[in-house]
Amino acid sequence: MLCAANTDLSLAVHLGVAAAIPAGISVLAGRLSPRVPSAAKSRPYECGVSEPLTTAPRLPVQFALVAMLFLIFDVEALFFYPWAVVVRELGVRGLAIMGGFLVLLTAGYVYARTRGALDWR
Repeated sequence: MLCAANTDLSLAVHLGVAAAIPAGISVLAGRLSPRVPSAAKSRPYECGVSEPLTTAPRLPVQFALVAMLFLIFDVEALFFYPWAVVVRELGVRGLAIMGGFLVLLTAGYVYARTRGALDWR
């Protein structure tokens, strides 16, 4: 019983320290950082352009589409690492499952390619 109480106290102390350190650093940085307001710091700044002239020129949807496709294929490719660690233990069944996964991944790529998702005209 004494060990469980000791463990709970230890966990509470660790959680308290883990919460106090970032909070203390944030408060300290906010108190010690210099505040010198100026007109240049107050102006809007977006992606290397000091003052955007207008919001009329919108980015094509293709930028967002390519970003989503990248995330999808990147996350799917991430599944290869755990599989590579245990590939010998999984045997032929694991190889067949990963083969099916590769077929689905390739089908998604071919579909996106045939629909023109990766064409930059």
